Amino acid sequence: MRTLLVYCLFAGAMTAQSLPMAGVLVDHVSRTIRLVVAKEDRVNAGLPRVREFDSAWLAPDGRTALLTKSGALYLVRRLDGAVPVWREFREDGAAVARAAWSSGAAALALHLPGEEKLEIWKKSPQGELRLAWEADLAGIGERIVSIAVGPESKEAFLATQGRESGTLWILQQNQQPRMLMPLDRAGELQLVDGALYVADRGRNEVLRYTGWDAMPRVDTLVTAGHGLADPVGFALLAEEKKLVVASAGNSQLLVLDLRSSQVGEPVPLETPPARLERLGAAPLFLLDAASSAPARLFDAAGRKLLAMTDAAGGD
Repeated sequence: MRTLLVYCLFAGAMTAQSLPMAGVLVDHVSRTIRLVVAKEDRVNAGLPRVREFDSAWLAPDGRTALLTKSGALYLVRRLDGAVPVWREFREDGAAVARAAWSSGAAALALHLPGEEKLEIWKKSPQGELRLAWEADLAGIGERIVSIAVGPESKEAFLATQGRESGTLWILQQNQQPRMLMPLDRAGELQLVDGALYVADRGRNEVLRYTGWDAMPRVDTLVTAGHGLADPVGFALLAEEKKLVVASAGNSQLLVLDLRSSQVGEPVPLETPPARLERLGAAPLFLLDAASSAPARLFDAAGRKLLAMTDAAGGD
């Protein structure tokens, strides 16, 4: 059995009698999806719920994932149930290189590099995803680093990287891709509550972009002056009004209070983080490749280090 390190979050003033907190761990190294459960002073990873996929993108609710396997595309639902339910999303077609869910999983963007396009899917009133529109990417000569899509499927955003610099783009139906601003080194994108959050790894900044259709405004939230060095990932905690940023250049996690614009005491890490990936609806965040030794997760509020027993043993 492997021992992993985990930061576990208990919301509010939770006690030892509180219900355990669960997350969903998508391990791209072992190609498995497992439930992660934090309970009192320990964290356990269960046996694989899904095995042998090529790529996987977890929906924000932690109950659904989009998978590619053997050239086909699948939606796997009820990851937190007794038995996950597989449904073929597309039997064949162009390969999907990258996918992005909207907040609430009401929309989905798929990057098909072979066809040089981005497909935008929208959830119907019956709860099924339907193709809403497509964007032609033939005019974008840079590598796509990150994608974000709006919950109403009206727009999508790309962060792209060229040889020396990057670009932030907006895509809208029946329009050509429009450049919003240059980037030094493109990083992660997230669209939350009508605001686009952008990491620029070259400038050591996390920005907030609003008003792209009327009066554009860019707010610089976290910078090198706060101790930020190479932001490899970030997470917005909407209820707590906080932004957590993984700073790989100095092996730290920074927490910005969006109400006061103050950055708290950094959380030191022994080694640089590779990402800050939320494990579904639970406030648990993966910092490394899941099968590294040891993998780490972060609790953005409790900041409590716990041991996690891997019951799956990597099988």
